[in-house]
Amino acid sequence: MPDDPHKPLRDDVRLLGELLGQVLRAHEGDALFQQVEHVRALAKRARSGSDADFDTLATRLSELPVDAALPLARAFAHFLNLANIAEQHHRVRRRRAHRREPGATPQPGSCEEAFDRLLATGVTPDRLYDAICNLQVELVLTAHPTEVSRRTLVQKFNRIAAALDAHDEPGLSSSERDEVLTALLREIMAAWGTAEIRDERPEVLDEVRAGLIVFEQSLWHAMPSYLREVDRVLRARTGRGLPGDVSPVRFGSWIGGDRDGNPNVTPDVTRRACLLHRWMAADLYLHEIEALRDELSMRDAAGALAALADEQGVRGRAGREPYREVLRLVRGRLLATRQWIEASLEASSTTADLTRSAPRPQPGSAPQRNPPPGPLHGPRHRMPTCRRPILPRRSMPVTRRCAPPATTS
Repeated sequence: MPDDPHKPLRDDVRLLGELLGQVLRAHEGDALFQQVEHVRALAKRARSGSDADFDTLATRLSELPVDAALPLARAFAHFLNLANIAEQHHRVRRRRAHRREPGATPQPGSCEEAFDRLLATGVTPDRLYDAICNLQVELVLTAHPTEVSRRTLVQKFNRIAAALDAHDEPGLSSSERDEVLTALLREIMAAWGTAEIRDERPEVLDEVRAGLIVFEQSLWHAMPSYLREVDRVLRARTGRGLPGDVSPVRFGSWIGGDRDGNPNVTPDVTRRACLLHRWMAADLYLHEIEALRDELSMRDAAGALAALADEQGVRGRAGREPYREVLRLVRGRLLATRQWIEASLEASSTTADLTRSAPRPQPGSAPQRNPPPGPLHGPRHRMPTCRRPILPRRSMPVTRRCAPPATTS
C-alpha cells in the first residue's frame, strides 16, 4: 500500500475538476469559470476558519441574481457528482489493492471477516450454513422525487467510472491514455449539456420508472457479484456453497404502492406499477438468456439435457446445439411475457379499469412469483456431466436468484 492511500483519489478529483473546467470555459465562457474558481477559493479559506472570507462568500452569493446563480450552482453540483464517482472508484481500487497484499486480513464488513468472526465466537459451520441459507433480507425502495436521477445521466456517470478504471491501467500507451482522457472529457461535456430534471412534475409512474433505473443500472450487475462472493466464502468456511434456489437478498418497492399520503397512488396506478416491474424483470432476464445462448454453443450434452430437449419438443434441432435450443424456448417465453405486459400497459393507458382492459395472457407467458422448475434448472444440473464441462460467464444459479422487485404497500 502507498504511504498516502488517498493520493490517487485526490489525483482523480483534480483531473475531473480540470476537465469540468475545460467544459465550462468552452460552453459557458471564461466568466463563469473564473466565478467558480473565486467561490471555490473563498469557500476553501472559509472552511479553514476564516470568518471574513465566510462573510464575503455569503454576501457574494446572496447578491447573485437567479440567472447567474443557476449556472454557478450547476457547476458545483456537477463537480460534486464527479467527486462522488471518484470516491466510489477509489473504494473499489483500495479493495483491490488490499486483496493483492500477501497475507492480507479480511476487510472489516466483508463476508470473510463476518463469517470468521461468527465462527470464532463458537458458531458451528453447519449452523452458519443454515443461517445464511435461511436468511431473508428485503431492501425496499421508496419514492423521493428530489433524489431522482435521469437514466441518461446515470449511464454517463457509469461510463465516467469505467473510464477512471481504464485510466488506472499501468500498461496503457500514451495514445491509449489520451483516448481515455478524451472519453472522460466527452462524457463530462455531455453531462453538462443534459438537463438534470424534467420540465414537468413527475407523475407516480415516472417515479416508478426512475426507481427501476437502480435495478437496471446498478443492482442487476452488483448482486450477482456479491452472491458469488457469499457462495465462495460460504464454501470455504463450511464446505458447502449457496444452493441455487436460495435468495438471501430480495428487493421491494413502495413506489406506486404506498397509500400513506399520496392521493395519486390509486389501485390502477399500483397495478400498472406492478406491470412495469414485471416488464423490467422480464427484460433483464431476456438479456441474460440471450447472452447465455451466445456462450453455450457446445454440441455435446448429457443425456438428461437431451431428454429435457425432447420434453420441450426441440429434439431435432437440439442435436446440433442442445443448450442453445433449450434456452431458445426460455427466450420465447420471456418475449411473450414482455409483449403481454406491453399490451396490458397500452390497454390500461386508455381505460381506468385495467382488470377489464388487459389482454388475456398466453399460456406460459406471464411470470409467476414461485414458478415450477423449468429449462433454466436443466443446464445447471446437467452441465458438469458433459464431456467438456465449462463454467459460463453468466452463472445460471445467480440469474435465478436475481428475483424481480415486488411492489408493496
